[in-house]
Amino acid sequence: MMLVYLVTFITFVGSQTASGYPSGAPASSCNSMMPRHKLNGSSTVFISGQTSTRYSVVTMASNYSVGDVVRVWVEDNQTTGYKGILLQARTPNGHSARGTWRSPPANTKLIACDEGNDTVTHSNTMLKTHNDVYEWVPGKSYGKIQFVATIAASRSVFWVQLKSSTINGASHLLYSNCNLILTMFAFLITAALRY
Repeated sequence: MMLVYLVTFITFVGSQTASGYPSGAPASSCNSMMPRHKLNGSSTVFISGQTSTRYSVVTMASNYSVGDVVRVWVEDNQTTGYKGILLQARTPNGHSARGTWRSPPANTKLIACDEGNDTVTHSNTMLKTHNDVYEWVPGKSYGKIQFVATIAASRSVFWVQLKSSTINGASHLLYSNCNLILTMFAFLITAALRY
């Protein structure tokens, strides 16, 4: 089934070089997260899906509250790093960036896709590694959130919309806990009325 999530396109065109966006992703990439590299002639490997055998988007957080700092990074099992990134917090299956990022690591910068500073991208093609930690700060609770990234190993090899595990917002947790408490309370009242 992994093949359903993993789509590989290999395109062979003329002999000219590819030109990308070495100073960061353009606003036109915000929703699809697809690089807008101009391919005037090199082979390109585009890999899309929620899984990658090379890169993964990681956070140690399982929950967040308004104003918390949630740290996110990209793990690379080949330890060769990556050159390009487009990183957003999104609701599962959503297409809009949520929250804001702060203090971007060296060689990255913040851009606005839907709101100010809601997206991280590369500022050059210098190597980035798992040591580059991105800090997301939610201005409100969005419920469930996933961190979604497009990672470019080079101009012509990139992974689109890699997703982290889902984390829960405080209001979602509060709602879940309230439902649990109400269910237990109803059970206790029903049990008490039977005796």
